[in-house]
Amino acid sequence: MREVVVEHLARVEGHGDIEVVIEGDAVKRAVLRIYEGPRFFERILIGKSYYEVPDITARICSICPDPYQVVSSRAIEKAMGIRVDKQVEALRELQLIADVIHSHALHLFFLALPDFLGYTDAIRMATQYPDTVKLGLKVKRAGNAIKEVITGRTVHGVVTKPGGYTKVPRAEDLERLSEQLKSSIDGAREAIRVFSSLKMPEYALDDNLYIAVDPGEHYGYSGDHLLVSDGTRHPVENYMHLTNEVTVEHSSAKHSSYKGSSFMTGALARLLLNEKKLYGEAKESYESLRDRVDPRNPFSNNIAQAIELLYSVQRAVDIIDGLLDEGIKDELMVEVKPKAGEGIAVVEAPRGLLYHHYKLDDEGRVVFANLVTPTAQNAANMDKYLRIAVRNLKDLSDDELKFKLEMLVRAYDPCISCSVHLTRIRV
Repeated sequence: MREVVVEHLARVEGHGDIEVVIEGDAVKRAVLRIYEGPRFFERILIGKSYYEVPDITARICSICPDPYQVVSSRAIEKAMGIRVDKQVEALRELQLIADVIHSHALHLFFLALPDFLGYTDAIRMATQYPDTVKLGLKVKRAGNAIKEVITGRTVHGVVTKPGGYTKVPRAEDLERLSEQLKSSIDGAREAIRVFSSLKMPEYALDDNLYIAVDPGEHYGYSGDHLLVSDGTRHPVENYMHLTNEVTVEHSSAKHSSYKGSSFMTGALARLLLNEKKLYGEAKESYESLRDRVDPRNPFSNNIAQAIELLYSVQRAVDIIDGLLDEGIKDELMVEVKPKAGEGIAVVEAPRGLLYHHYKLDDEGRVVFANLVTPTAQNAANMDKYLRIAVRNLKDLSDDELKFKLEMLVRAYDPCISCSVHLTRIRV
């Protein structure tokens, strides 16, 4: 019997390892073990006012806090029957885009690319590829700039609330932001150039199932329905039938399945299910790279992120210019009268679907909360492809096998800390 363990998985958010057991020619075990302690955010929210919820849930993640603020606000608005101004929706789309830009840039240039170029980290890589690293930083800063202008901070902004925004960005700040985004697009183009030149590994190939939000007219990151690659479309209220979360022995993150099968969510899922909604330069890039985006290969997620990075910069400019042409309003907060209700909403975080479900009492206090995060949904799928990879690579040395398995997990761009939530045990 041969045991191979990748301790302290590198260049991902959070703490986990990979465990492999091979007996003869049989792969007895190949799993991503997530061992961070459960984070009881669902329980912490009980009794809290609706007004506090976006700021509390944002603390689940410092890489992508904005999707938490947006989705929690939308779920609470549904529970209370609140309708917000269309400019609020535009600013919220910008918030979601901001995290896609800075998170994809971080992953592509600094977490994934060193694997392909033969470096242990981006600092060493920068000695030979300084221009690429500088362009990656440039576009990442543009994503952070969106967050600063809209929410006041690059991490855990304080103005996103149910009903709208407590402070509205100034027109002159939006103008400067538009110019910064336009000048940063070279970084997104560099991501396309670099990753289109790389050969994606093919040691983990299999038919895969994908789930993503239906964003409506334009490619985007929020909506009220979900698309599945089996051709079905579901209202967000059916999210529990899509996720079917269960606890597993080897992970403190729950696992999800759809009709008994693991699935993948994230950039690759969004691209495959919503490709016809791309426009502009991103659409042209996808058309030229279509044969490189293999639905059977999780490594294609890297190329999908590069295409989304380019699209998101261009889409952000279009939204900002539209707000400036229309004239940004001085007040973007509707009156909120607390009442009892139930609301379910979904957005796309950079790594995939994020569901929030709340029940409120007459005073607008939380009496029930359920949060389903992207990496918890991807966890079972990562295990599936780890088993496939080990079957194909079991003759490699331990060090070679470890590297290739780490590389596979990093292709999912997991956010391990976000994945660990409340576990209910009934005896």
